[in-house]
Amino acid sequence: MIPLLLAAALSGEVDAASLRQRIESHRGQPVVVTFWATWCAPCVKEFPDLVALATRRRDVAFVSVSIDDKEDVVALERFVAQRKPPFPVYRKADGKDSDFIDGVDPAWSGVVPASLVYGADGKRSAILQGEHTPSEIEKALGEPAR
Repeated sequence: MIPLLLAAALSGEVDAASLRQRIESHRGQPVVVTFWATWCAPCVKEFPDLVALATRRRDVAFVSVSIDDKEDVVALERFVAQRKPPFPVYRKADGKDSDFIDGVDPAWSGVVPASLVYGADGKRSAILQGEHTPSEIEKALGEPAR
């Protein structure tokens, strides 16, 4: 019963095509897509900052994608349930990592943590690869909408 309760915290799985659809569904507002994993120390360190930024920047849609393997889904569910982010958290669907990375954006090396920032027009405006701060994401986003 507990795994079912924890599973409710995840928003499901995404492949590159369904992630693009989710980004497109937010057309008209900026979008930040973060890629991370529970086994990645810089990712875990950065996660509370993303939660705080998403809480502060309600004008921005945040989408989070964990690259944790299926075998790590219990740890992922527990992580998300404990932190209760104000944005959807998906797990990368099973499949070749290279297909996912190239399908998301060939300019992304596949390193985590990473954040891809999209403008309100749906075009990618920045890729932040490796450790980065909320202020770097803010800079990529530009001024908040008023």
